[in-house]
Amino acid sequence: MSAAPQRLNKYELRTPIGRGSAGEVWKAYDLQQHTDVAIKLLHSDLQADPHFFTHFTVEGQAIASLQHDNIVKIHEINVARPAQSNETIAYIAMDYIEGQTLATYIHATSHKANFPTLPQITYLFTCLGKAIDYAHAQGLSHGDLKPSNILLNARDRFQFEGGEPMLTDFALANILGNNVTTASPIYMSPEQAQGQAAIPRSDIYTLGVILYEFCTGVQPFRADSAVEIMKQHINVLPTPPVLINPHVPYALSEVILRAMAKNPSTRFPSASALATAVADACSLQSTNYAPSAQEFDDESDPQQNSSILGVAQPPASNPPRSPRPTHPIQTRPLNIPASLSGLHSNSSEHTATQPTPP
Repeated sequence: MSAAPQRLNKYELRTPIGRGSAGEVWKAYDLQQHTDVAIKLLHSDLQADPHFFTHFTVEGQAIASLQHDNIVKIHEINVARPAQSNETIAYIAMDYIEGQTLATYIHATSHKANFPTLPQITYLFTCLGKAIDYAHAQGLSHGDLKPSNILLNARDRFQFEGGEPMLTDFALANILGNNVTTASPIYMSPEQAQGQAAIPRSDIYTLGVILYEFCTGVQPFRADSAVEIMKQHINVLPTPPVLINPHVPYALSEVILRAMAKNPSTRFPSASALATAVADACSLQSTNYAPSAQEFDDESDPQQNSSILGVAQPPASNPPRSPRPTHPIQTRPLNIPASLSGLHSNSSEHTATQPTPP
């Protein structure tokens, strides 16, 4: 990690946390508020873009305005010129969340065939769904959802054993400018893989990828290069989760496949609709969410919902029985086929406890 100034305006930088393609994150201390914060320092080469500071200030204010219980609060988006440096530094100051990332949690649980219970899965995705829908209502897509951008607050484990989920790095690409890509290939939507900007239903797709990994212990697409993974997002159908982990309720497997539909209009219309479908599939509430024809764009066909992604499904009139949500999804070790055993990603093996840079 590069040397950073010890003082940045009212913040004293103390401990480096992580580094990525767009910046590095430090644990810092707010000398005015007398509290710990996390500071994301953006790399200086980004500031060579003549439009950088316009994106940074205008788009940053919209992101800083987000106020939700499951979104990490941003205190300040600003620039500074430390006395000991001739370089202008752009930074984002946000709440310091004590705890692990969802990436670390998944690596310690699902990747080891120790799956969370159905109620735990439902609670996690209900929280994420509400937070994402709130941001979408403000006109912001996340665009870089991934387990390492979901922090688990260790001080609040009342509902979810890993910690209350907190989303970070919302719309970072908006701040950095349209020519900067921050999304992870492993969790990238097909349209983003084709070079298009993220839209709300891009976040729905990525939630489906995370849910897939959560329930199977493997990621749907894996290859030796980022380009090959992106091609798979565009062209390859994921293996139905129930074929990897037979303890996944059949209805939940279908929900995941719909969330990961290649055509955005075929996915769930909102993150909360996805969360409701997850709860119904796990038989945890009787909301009986059923998409109406109005929820599909003109190019989609509601009558094709039984064969989402072209993956053959058993007749809807006689679905397999699903286990009741009174025990974990997995009760015995997975027998993962050899062709799938290499899908684990090193990107999940994070130990950082704060928002990692993209």
